[in-house]
Amino acid sequence: MIVIANRRSWCVLLFAVAALAVACVLVAVPLRAQGGGGYFIPGDPKAGMRSFFDKGCARCHSALGEGGHSAPDLARAPTGHLSSAELLAAMWNHAPEMWEKMRIEGVAPPKFAETDMANLFAFLYSVRSLDEPGDAERGRRLLQEKRCLECHGVGTEGKRQAPDLLKWAAYRNPVSWIQAMWNHAPAMQSAMAARGVKWPVFDGNDAPDMIAYIRRSAPSAAKPAYLRPADPEAGRKIFREKGCAACHAVGHGSRTAPDLRSRTLPRTLGQFAADMWNHAPAMRASMQARNIARPQFTNKEMADLIAYLFAERYFEPAGSAERGARLFQSKGCASCHRSGGAGPDLAGASVSPIHIATSLWNHGPVMFQSMQQQQVAWPRFQPGEVVDLIEFLGSKAAHRRDSGGRQ
Repeated sequence: MIVIANRRSWCVLLFAVAALAVACVLVAVPLRAQGGGGYFIPGDPKAGMRSFFDKGCARCHSALGEGGHSAPDLARAPTGHLSSAELLAAMWNHAPEMWEKMRIEGVAPPKFAETDMANLFAFLYSVRSLDEPGDAERGRRLLQEKRCLECHGVGTEGKRQAPDLLKWAAYRNPVSWIQAMWNHAPAMQSAMAARGVKWPVFDGNDAPDMIAYIRRSAPSAAKPAYLRPADPEAGRKIFREKGCAACHAVGHGSRTAPDLRSRTLPRTLGQFAADMWNHAPAMRASMQARNIARPQFTNKEMADLIAYLFAERYFEPAGSAERGARLFQSKGCASCHRSGGAGPDLAGASVSPIHIATSLWNHGPVMFQSMQQQQVAWPRFQPGEVVDLIEFLGSKAAHRRDSGGRQ
């Protein structure tokens, strides 16, 4: 039975995840098929949220502020983007500390089925794309400091040369704001240049703060507006048809603009909105130089596009089996995980991040105890290393299949 100390924050968490699943990016969908098609994330984030509480993760960890506070809030830490492989690496690196704390407190580590782990990963990835609740008062100051109110109105505040921003107050997530900001950026850029107003730059939680102020200023009778469930496969087609692929790559190939699967790109939807806004003048200039028509997006098209980009970023590009082989040796895996070794031979193992995370959590405490007895240090993984190791293990498994099970 789940005991929630703060019922209001529990409801906020439920609403946030449900809104994300219904309105935007990460809904419960099947695993992306190998070789293209089906750009979806495995697992059900709402079921993963239930596992987060039922399995006792919330005893120490919080998510969006709900849960324990003796361990990091998993919706916010670390601050950067994490793919499924990097979620696995973060779990691996911190597992010994979690098991030791459970041992001291007399708590048995919970067991996970692979489906449970897929759902948990979907929840953690989904909730990490949500922004922290906006600060309405800071949003009001930002609209003044960035000179937005010299053209736009917000109810009774500001000018009327541009649309009243209350027009979008009913939207519950930043996707419609991203769409509106993109579509109107050229006209705004021209108007601002004519007035000698510098293009404003947004970062951090700026976008959610401004949205919070605009929504607070709206009449209480305003009804919330939701987008239909997004379609990442449609977003993949939009990425090509709207010309995004002419400059941007998504995990492969080189282009003149940033790779949109890169882990250096913003983690949350609000940060993504700010980034698109900040780069709008440069993108417009690049398109003009290359005679590329600047596309317009409907709300649904923008939701589909973002769904595709966020789903793609769940999956790492292929790693290096050669680097993975070196890691398998240098991290000490080969000393036990070999034919006839103390641990299972990993040559024929399933090599998805979900499978490894499930095996790690269910069997790791025994492995950790054995390593302590042998005075062997628990290996730690840096960004990018896990996907190389997975590539190596996958190549070993493929070799064993091709050789009819022989080494």
